[in-house]
Amino acid sequence: MADRPSSSDANPSTEKTADSRPPGLGAQFGRTRSALLGLIAAHFKLLSVELSEIMSELKRAAALGGAAFALLFLAGMLAILGSILWLDEWVFGSIGWGAVHGTAALIAVAVSLVMLIIPHAAPRLGLAFFVSLVVAVVVFAILWLQLTSRTFGWVGDSFFASLTWPFDGHVVAVADRPLAAGVIVLATVCGVLGAIVGCLVGSSLLNRIGAAIGVAILGAVVGGLLGGVFGVPMSWGISIAVALAVFLPVYAVLAAILVLKNADFEELKNHLLPNQTIETTKETIEWVREQMPLGRKS
Repeated sequence: MADRPSSSDANPSTEKTADSRPPGLGAQFGRTRSALLGLIAAHFKLLSVELSEIMSELKRAAALGGAAFALLFLAGMLAILGSILWLDEWVFGSIGWGAVHGTAALIAVAVSLVMLIIPHAAPRLGLAFFVSLVVAVVVFAILWLQLTSRTFGWVGDSFFASLTWPFDGHVVAVADRPLAAGVIVLATVCGVLGAIVGCLVGSSLLNRIGAAIGVAILGAVVGGLLGGVFGVPMSWGISIAVALAVFLPVYAVLAAILVLKNADFEELKNHLLPNQTIETTKETIEWVREQMPLGRKS
């Protein structure tokens, strides 16, 4: 009797049957939805982790690539500039000529590239190159034949034979007279020309006087430097260096003047704008308006 189960005990078969009943449609949908959302969330989490790792690798690659590109750029610039300085030091005997020629050459190339944006600029650049080359050849011939130093030497012997140095009062030596005469003559001439140009600038008298004084001082300084250059006898190498230093800036200035003076900016604008697409779009819009008018005309 003690081993007989009581009537209050639950029937095992009844519990098993109740637990094994299949869930309803709503429960199955809820479980499926939860599983799908969990799967999507897991995929997004995995994607986020992978993207974070990829971005880290991309940042690392970009940093390393940028550093490598910067080093290659510096290496290229060092090779170009170093070659220019070495070549000028080897040919003309001074790195200073390399700095002058390198700077002027880079500016000339930059001006040429910018001018080539404008249509029909190539013939004018060729004309500027030819004229600048002729000027450089003339300068080389004048310096190589020592025409300027001889001329200033004659001027010094004729007009400045008793010229003394302002520092110690000694008479200028015969060998230094071309240099002194060149500085005095060109500084005076350029100063006077600068004063005349300055007088033409400005509206009031006071402005003209100030401009005349300022331009005259600048002209005198430039003329004195030119006199110091042209008053010294030069070898063929230095003559070539000076001619090259004249050729490059003259070409850059002349190229910009010739191209910009005759530039057709309307044609440049037509080259830079999609005119055919714009005209075709306008025709299409007009055709659509004719086929499907927006409203009747009153």
